[in-house]
Amino acid sequence: MYQKLLQQKIKIPAEMAHNLMLLHSYILVKTHVKRNNHTKAARLLIRVANNISKFPSHIAQILTSTVVECYRSGLRASAFSFAAMLLRPEYRSSIDPMWKKKIEQ
Repeated sequence: MYQKLLQQKIKIPAEMAHNLMLLHSYILVKTHVKRNNHTKAARLLIRVANNISKFPSHIAQILTSTVVECYRSGLRASAFSFAAMLLRPEYRSSIDPMWKKKIEQ
């Protein structure tokens, strides 16, 4: 979409470019996880999780994935901070049961 707008010489507002970048980061995570590139996936998920309000219906899933990928890639401080955010009462009930015990520890 971004490239099509550029080809048509349409100016892209900064906010739209930022939102497209976040969406692209969110989409790329799956590819990097399949390739066992957990550090890259964790960095992309951190970018998305820092703007979690843009994805209101996927908050718990994004935060869970962020915690798991940060832990796998050795980013323990980031994993802890996002786990703390995920364990807040409003998100706690939405955690996938498969990961709930591991995240609570």
